[in-house]
Amino acid sequence: MKHSLEKPKETVLFLHGALADERMWEPHHRILAKEYRVASLTQRHFGVDNKGSSGSFGIETHANDLISFSATLGDGPIHLIAWSYGADVALSAAIKAPKLFKSLFVYEPGYPGHLDSKKMEAFMQDAEAMFGKVFEAVDNGKLEEAVAFLIDGSGNRAGYFSSQAPVLRAQQLENAHTLPLQLSQTEKPCLDKEHLSTIQIPTTIGYGSNTRNLFQIVSKSAASHTPSSKLLQAASENHMLPIENPEKFCLYIKEHLSKN
Repeated sequence: MKHSLEKPKETVLFLHGALADERMWEPHHRILAKEYRVASLTQRHFGVDNKGSSGSFGIETHANDLISFSATLGDGPIHLIAWSYGADVALSAAIKAPKLFKSLFVYEPGYPGHLDSKKMEAFMQDAEAMFGKVFEAVDNGKLEEAVAFLIDGSGNRAGYFSSQAPVLRAQQLENAHTLPLQLSQTEKPCLDKEHLSTIQIPTTIGYGSNTRNLFQIVSKSAASHTPSSKLLQAASENHMLPIENPEKFCLYIKEHLSKN
């Protein structure tokens, strides 16, 4: 009698960005579940159930949480997929605990700690244009306005927030409580060029060709300082690609996974 042993599925862990939680990855789970063991994590303070969580809010805190969670998944190193703020958290976790991760796919990180002075100047100019109204709305206690401004800025056009599906707008508004925490965080993550240069696991750093300047600047810089990385440009896409087009985003993920 012949026996066939199926190869155990490799684990893929998704990590969300700002104004989101693990619910954003539900379409991606459905797309990848036949080929991979798929998991996701709602980070501290995010999500409906985590509102009012104790502890700090920052890349270092969230990276340590991610490391602790990843270690519980078992079955060897995992593939880590992350977006936006979560991409910065993922890079930090990969620096701190590289043996936990088999590969890393990050889309449009935003932390500028590795930029040179010229790139930092361009980054700050675009960041002020994107975040000025967000800070003002948060300072005035108008969190729903702040959410709309941030999503419009991320989608790179006025009215982007209101053009989304109701379920996406609802999830973003349910995470509005995180904005004051995110905008006032004081942690200093180790995401400089020296620490990025220590990442040896296979890494893809992606950005959209139609995304705003600050995300392009950070993504390209992060890739230039990460020796194991491949820089991916997503044609005709912006910062919101993972939410806007899960099918296309998963094609990029599958290509990455097939090589790693």
